[in-house]
Amino acid sequence: MKTLNYEKRQTAIVENMNKAEIDLFLITPSIDFGYLFKGFVSLSERLKCGMLSTHDDARMIAPFFEKENMQNHTSFDDVITWKEDEDPYVVLKKAIPYDVKKIALEPTMPFEIYIKLQKQFPDVDFVDGSKIIRKQRATKSEAEIERLEKAGRYTVDGMLSALDLIKPGMTELEVLKLFQEEMTLQSGEPSWALVQFDENSAVPHGSPSTRRMRENSVVLIDAGSMCDHYFADITLTTFYGKVTDEFLKVYEIVESANEAALEASKIGIPCEEVDFAARKIIDEAGYGEYFTHRLGHGLGLEVHEEPYMVKGNNRLLVEGNVHTDEPGIYIPNKFGIRIEDDIFVGEKSKRTVSFDRYLWTKR
Repeated sequence: MKTLNYEKRQTAIVENMNKAEIDLFLITPSIDFGYLFKGFVSLSERLKCGMLSTHDDARMIAPFFEKENMQNHTSFDDVITWKEDEDPYVVLKKAIPYDVKKIALEPTMPFEIYIKLQKQFPDVDFVDGSKIIRKQRATKSEAEIERLEKAGRYTVDGMLSALDLIKPGMTELEVLKLFQEEMTLQSGEPSWALVQFDENSAVPHGSPSTRRMRENSVVLIDAGSMCDHYFADITLTTFYGKVTDEFLKVYEIVESANEAALEASKIGIPCEEVDFAARKIIDEAGYGEYFTHRLGHGLGLEVHEEPYMVKGNNRLLVEGNVHTDEPGIYIPNKFGIRIEDDIFVGEKSKRTVSFDRYLWTKR
């Protein structure tokens, strides 16, 4: 696979820091830390923190006994260490030999760490670091897109393998386990899934239960595997047994909405317009009240990240954005249908993976 360029990512962040007159960016273990510094390090009560500065190179502070571990599993060569009988926040302050007026903080940093930093930097203006990293994360490189494509293929191949193994009488929880196992066999990485039958499928993001699959059942699978930490998120709704006219009618509407959203996903189009394109199809078909969630969300190192396809989001799509396209109709006490694809935005936007969803015609 193509190599992920962490140095280029850090350089771009420092450029954004200069524009915003930010002296220092502190990034505790998080998805943002992994994005910038390669290693997905665990957060603990012992301070570990990456530092990007407009004054010097990237550095990290970590406990002394973890120095070698950090050097082996992150992009850092320079690791500042503190011993167990030292105050790590004092050590961090001493490691910054220049005047600091504004510090950006990784947005998911624990409040406890923020309070201790305030004590060491009482005259500093602390700001939200999401403004200088989340937009960058939302624009995927060729190397990231390659990983997202592979994650999508692993997910679909695993889903199709699992669907051949399920049968009436199995519970949602039993089928869930099958899907996770089959996707993980494809990817070699952890996989997740939601499994809902019949009336349960009418609850968006409902929890799998001991409900059993019937001889004639709607089966909704929302699932994803990974490739090198990059996620897929794909929903397949199918029918086992003799398919009903109502299911086919609703399915066709949702499928048309999914296609309309793909066609609307173009460079320079506001995110909310993608949501409107799908919603218009469902509204005009008379099912608007049953489409109860946004059209989609960004996808990458997190299953849900920017940009969000939702009313009120006027952010313009750019080349390299990746988002889900997941319209749905959920009819209480009957069934729900969601069709979800992962979309790359480009000169010709496309799905990460395409496959035959009309599985009920093959049984």
